[in-house]
Amino acid sequence: MKETGIVIIGMAGVGKSTIGMVLAQALGYDFLDVDNYIFQKEGKRIQELIDSVGEEAFLDLEKRRMLEIPLPRMVVAPGGSIIYHPDLMEYLKGKAVLVYLDDSFQNIETKLTGGLDRGIVGLRYKTLRQIYEERRPLYFKYADIIIDCRGKKQGALVDEILKRYHQFNKRQPGLAPQ
Repeated sequence: MKETGIVIIGMAGVGKSTIGMVLAQALGYDFLDVDNYIFQKEGKRIQELIDSVGEEAFLDLEKRRMLEIPLPRMVVAPGGSIIYHPDLMEYLKGKAVLVYLDDSFQNIETKLTGGLDRGIVGLRYKTLRQIYEERRPLYFKYADIIIDCRGKKQGALVDEILKRYHQFNKRQPGLAPQ
């Protein structure tokens, strides 16, 4: 069995960090929340960084930090804006399995109510719905595995990801551990 890492992509509020921690534990992999990693390196939360350096500079910083992360035997939960870097997404596809956690806009909006200060790139100029509709096709484009989260509990989601991850690795002889 290959020990290829997993990068969980999706909108803020979909559960990337929560699912990622449980998934990493089930696989015996390390887990990294990229927002927390950026905070450790920069000493500022995501929204503080966006406010102080602007969205473009933040996106560049996010990309640089993602490239620092060793991916073998790792489950990584990046911010939802990672999808705006086509070159980074192609790099990640060659180094890890990209799992998209897809959920309805209504579910995501409900989970984010009162939590819109968490640093969502684009929220100054667009509504959350516009960002969701802009990003969703990109998540589908880059995902190796798409998980429909609607109506599923955490355990069922993790079980589905594990099953599909193992199936994916068996079919991908070129995706080798680093």
